[in-house]
Amino acid sequence: MHEFPTIESGVLTVAAMNAAPKFHALSDSGPFSGIDAILIPEFAAENCLTVKFKPMTGAAAQLDLREGKSDMFGGLILKTPERAEVFAQAEGSILYETLGFTSAKDDAYDTVDSLQGKRIGTLSGSYYVAPLQAAYGAENVEEYQSDSNAFEDLKAGRIDAVAWQSIQGFNFTDRDSDYVTKILADEPGYPELTVLLENNWPHTKGNTAMTAAIDDYYERAKADGTVARALEENSISELAADLYINGR
Repeated sequence: MHEFPTIESGVLTVAAMNAAPKFHALSDSGPFSGIDAILIPEFAAENCLTVKFKPMTGAAAQLDLREGKSDMFGGLILKTPERAEVFAQAEGSILYETLGFTSAKDDAYDTVDSLQGKRIGTLSGSYYVAPLQAAYGAENVEEYQSDSNAFEDLKAGRIDAVAWQSIQGFNFTDRDSDYVTKILADEPGYPELTVLLENNWPHTKGNTAMTAAIDDYYERAKADGTVARALEENSISELAADLYINGR
């Protein structure tokens, strides 16, 4: 057990990005599902805290934490230098992640250049927005507030592909056989788009005791199979789970 300050005594308030399979809620009162709906309550319980989830878009969740209205930004959030300027981030990570291109199966884009001249959707506030705009031109990148809206526009033909965290892409294409998500290999010409990144739970900057508690939990949860179980319970394939847990 660790002790660290929270906004409300005995409560861990989590602004959680509502994007399955990482985290999903139908309303503020639940039900809550997804990987972080398993892991965050377990982390809280072992530190004698109850969880108050506040489901919202990723952009809104970042603002909520920045304004001191929550203790943590949940939903498996990518670690970036820009976020480190505003939030505390774990030293380690709970999962690895990389970019996925989701498109119609007949297209199956699997390199950065294969989408040149196409119209691409991505999630507003995502790490990938700026690198995608640099690679394709801002006029060719459409930002969406939710993953479901992006996928619906893909199905409607308004965009050619969605570029997002691969785990979100698989969540949609595993349920729709007409679409596919491809993970990109390393491409030296596009390091920001093809690098393997780390997921964590950004939290209140300066709360070093919380950072230590998170890192301690990450190490144990990966070693004892808790993370693997959470992936399996959320229908993540064994092949994809190996990437997320062990990297390339």
